Amino acid sequence: MKTKNWKRIPGCYSLALAAVLLVFVVVAALHSPKIIVSSSVNLDGMTEITVREINSVALREYTTNLSKHYSPATLPNADIKRWEAYKFGAFISFNTQQFTGRELCRTADPQIYQPIELDVENWIDAIDLAGMKYAILTTRSTSGFLLWDSPTTYDDVGSSQNKTDVVQAFTDECRKHNITPGLYYGMWGGEWKKHSQAREIILAQLFELATKYGDIEYFFIDMLNWLPDNLPPQEIYDLLKSLQPETIVLMNQHIQDGTRIRHFPTDVLNGEMTLPPISGHERYREVAGKKYYLPFEFEPVSQRAYGKAVGITPFGPGCWFTYGGGRSFPESTPFLAEQLHSWIKDAYSRGASNVLLSLAPDHTGKMRSIDVEQLRRLGILLKEDL
Repeated sequence: MKTKNWKRIPGCYSLALAAVLLVFVVVAALHSPKIIVSSSVNLDGMTEITVREINSVALREYTTNLSKHYSPATLPNADIKRWEAYKFGAFISFNTQQFTGRELCRTADPQIYQPIELDVENWIDAIDLAGMKYAILTTRSTSGFLLWDSPTTYDDVGSSQNKTDVVQAFTDECRKHNITPGLYYGMWGGEWKKHSQAREIILAQLFELATKYGDIEYFFIDMLNWLPDNLPPQEIYDLLKSLQPETIVLMNQHIQDGTRIRHFPTDVLNGEMTLPPISGHERYREVAGKKYYLPFEFEPVSQRAYGKAVGITPFGPGCWFTYGGGRSFPESTPFLAEQLHSWIKDAYSRGASNVLLSLAPDHTGKMRSIDVEQLRRLGILLKEDL
């Protein structure tokens, strides 16, 4: 079983004590078990991924078939039609950002994750109130912190002060409310967080997400510009499709209006805070001489940023994550429901099949009352449109 030796170091010590603690932490780090993740391909084409601590037996062994290649739909099949029927969903952006105040959080310390009122039921109640039919959870964002306990790393909830498997709680609560759960995973290993085993670790973590939590009908894969050189998007797509045959896989095309295809294969095109063209989204697109049916998802944000914004909305600077008060960084505030309603209606009129609105609890782990009220009001306004 994986051991985790992270300890929180209290503040306000004398310089001498701090120095002693620093030495202790360095020594502990040097003696912490090292996780090794390796892969091999059998004669029958099956890929085996092994997770172990150095000089120990394997913690996990995963077997998957990456020799079979999958491709997006050429016509709107049953899986795509099911996805298009969702119409309105929640992009639950919750990770270490809430605790650092930085959208592009780089802090690799699981001890900063300290939600003192973690209440996943509260999140799902709020999005149900808004009439949302699907939800995506940021299982791994830019810092590398995982919202589940994985044998592949020490940077996860299992090493934090709140060990709740948030992915499990999220998928369970979604299903109780008849809301379809989906999972977001942010890539790394190229220019971002180089690691000699990046390919194997990514595949192992995606394998866990695709096999531990029941049917996952939607995977949102982000930051493909940070992929390690030896891990093509096709291999990620094949892994997820082989393990979840009915899933929809979106490879994030980044901030643009859906006219460009930057990462392929993908079942869906999208625009981060960007509407489709005024002329409307073109669903049938040609890639390498073959036409595919690629609907559009619009991804607006619900929060006004007062720190460093991640993008500009029609109503001012916006951010993906929700930042609560009482911290060392500015608090975010919700846009007016009427503003969001107008923006979302415009997306539908331009051919967006679905709208995925970013929202989240703050650092407490619970939705703020002002954000719940925003969603309640937005649900009322959108009721006739959906």
